[in-house]
Amino acid sequence: MNLITRRNLIALLALPAGCSLQPLSPLKIRPAQMQTPLPALRPPAVGQSWTYQQFNHYNGQQIDTLTEKIAAVSPRIELQRQSANTGPLASEIQSRWGWVVQDASWDLLQTYETPLLLWLAPLNSGAVQDIDTHYTVGSSAFRYWIQSRTQVMGRETVDLPLGSFQTIRIEKWIRQTHYDAGKQFLVRRETLWLAPEIGRWVVRETDGSFRRAGKKLDEGREDHFRWELTAWI
Repeated sequence: MNLITRRNLIALLALPAGCSLQPLSPLKIRPAQMQTPLPALRPPAVGQSWTYQQFNHYNGQQIDTLTEKIAAVSPRIELQRQSANTGPLASEIQSRWGWVVQDASWDLLQTYETPLLLWLAPLNSGAVQDIDTHYTVGSSAFRYWIQSRTQVMGRETVDLPLGSFQTIRIEKWIRQTHYDAGKQFLVRRETLWLAPEIGRWVVRETDGSFRRAGKKLDEGREDHFRWELTAWI
């Protein structure tokens, strides 16, 4: 056992009982009441807002509170974003409801040449759509490749402290080249529980994996986050 490993082991053993890291608790999901029709998807309007608690999925810690508010609906839909920790964030921009042009939810701001889907319309179970395009990062003009597959998985009831919501579960698989050349074969996954009555998701989860350049068997992990709705207008 090398010195670094030995020190790490000693440090872990020295932690007091009850301080071990615990993964985030599973969502409370129930089969949907299929006899109850889903409401129509609420259209966007200036002033609508949603507030989410952001959690680290690996250790269950709450790391931020995020508020998103629609500031404009024409010529594009703009959602201004505010972090409780750091203040104003980059906006999310959509060409039309559900088609994102500027995505601020990942590590760096991504702007797509062809908008990527957040959800499909109509929200028919089993519907799927693939998009292959390029994106830029921040203010850089360099183009990176990205491919996404968005699929409607079906209806589920999600129970949150705020209440119970009838949702459509939507899963997205993303492959892309990354600005960090050390991240190769990058795959990202995203799951949304979209509640038509509020016009947005009540829960969103993201994670991913990649290979480190020059290290064939060394797999890295992306951040694993969950956002849960706490308020909406």
